[in-house]
Amino acid sequence: MTRLIGLCVCLLLLFAGRSTDAQQKYWLDPTALAKLNVTLPEPDRCSEWLGACTYALTEDQRSAVTAAGGSLTPMLTFAPASLVHKDPILGFALEQIQANYFLEMGLTGQGVKIGIIDGGFLKANKDPTLRHLFEKGLVKSYKDYITPEMEPYGGAIGLDDNHGTEVWQLIGGFDKEKNILYGLATEAEYYLARTDHGAYEKRIEEDLFILALEEMEQQGIRLVNVSLGYNLGYTDASENYKPNQMDGQTTAIARAVEIAATQKGMLIVVAAGNEARDAWQTLSTPGDAPHALTVGASKFDIWDKMDYSSIGPDYTDFVKPDISVYSTLGTSYSTPIVTGLVACLWQMDPTLTNLEIIDLLKEAGNFYPYPNNYLGYGVPTCPNIIKVMDGQTMVRPQKVRTSKESYKLTRDFDTKYLVAFHKKDERNVMARVVYRPVGNKVKIKRIEGAGQTSLLMGKEVIEIFWE
Repeated sequence: MTRLIGLCVCLLLLFAGRSTDAQQKYWLDPTALAKLNVTLPEPDRCSEWLGACTYALTEDQRSAVTAAGGSLTPMLTFAPASLVHKDPILGFALEQIQANYFLEMGLTGQGVKIGIIDGGFLKANKDPTLRHLFEKGLVKSYKDYITPEMEPYGGAIGLDDNHGTEVWQLIGGFDKEKNILYGLATEAEYYLARTDHGAYEKRIEEDLFILALEEMEQQGIRLVNVSLGYNLGYTDASENYKPNQMDGQTTAIARAVEIAATQKGMLIVVAAGNEARDAWQTLSTPGDAPHALTVGASKFDIWDKMDYSSIGPDYTDFVKPDISVYSTLGTSYSTPIVTGLVACLWQMDPTLTNLEIIDLLKEAGNFYPYPNNYLGYGVPTCPNIIKVMDGQTMVRPQKVRTSKESYKLTRDFDTKYLVAFHKKDERNVMARVVYRPVGNKVKIKRIEGAGQTSLLMGKEVIEIFWE
């Protein structure tokens, strides 16, 4: 089994700030404060220019200061120091998919039930970016299938028990103090299941995954995030899978996900995996389930594949991953962005089926209708999703046919490099080649055996058919 964490430190931690209930920051004169008989926290930061420091004070602390300072100087007048944005600052992945478009529509995933099956939710109940969910009573269920006797939200960082917490942050997390939005589904209802143990890798974890999925279906949950994947690394090496078993049929968990999708109407969003740089290379199960929504990781400016993001098999009659979204830390953190996005779509139109939503996301991708087993249909954006739903005309890849062994392109390039995905057929990549324009020209050479080539220029795609 491989836990799809990429790195042990989630990007969220780079932004997480201290926050306490009913706190607000103020500029105060520390010299004047020293004369008061009140106990205050240490200042966050101080300014020589202003001769003052910022303090995060509770309502009781503010009352104590005002009560002790009937004749205080004007410098002690309370002036909020925190910058309040009319619109939240978006995490990078949300910026990529233009999530502000959904925010302006008032979409928050309200009323949608989301299941998260993961390896642990360490201290999620104390996390400032998830506090709003607990305060609003939106955390409906927590079940530990591995160690049911352990205190809820317990565990150890050394066993990656914070992985589920980090994933959850990217589904519906919001840092109120810093006004940073990490996930779109800030008003969805959440059901949490811990099915994986970081101290060992055993097939029982797959059994518990299936049990959790079945119980979530019984609770009326239609949307489930799975940032777990299974391939190698079992305690008993004889239980390791082989790459050719990632076919959507061999593993029990892939079959269970397929039943959930095709018979129960559930939308299972699954991380593709992080093994593209390893000998394994291909995706993990259950990301191989044909009707799972399998998510790979893309880069930010040029929507190329992240080097680590696992590659879909070339021996199936369906393409994986389905779509891709930005993440530097693993496909574990691309997947929850999509889960939050799906929750907003189901809030907007509850009549959509799970498979219709998957098709919408594919059609909103920048590679559509020419997917590949590196990025799937590419990166979907919120405006493009709405265009697809409304039947509006979309900007699609330009189609070029040539009988020559190279394709010359002349234009003003706004990217430093282009990426060619040379494919042996309509979707399976045989070589990824980077080209750098010379001035306003670039020549794309056909690779022997290539039938089609998807040429990526930032977000734009040209599909070359070699004849």
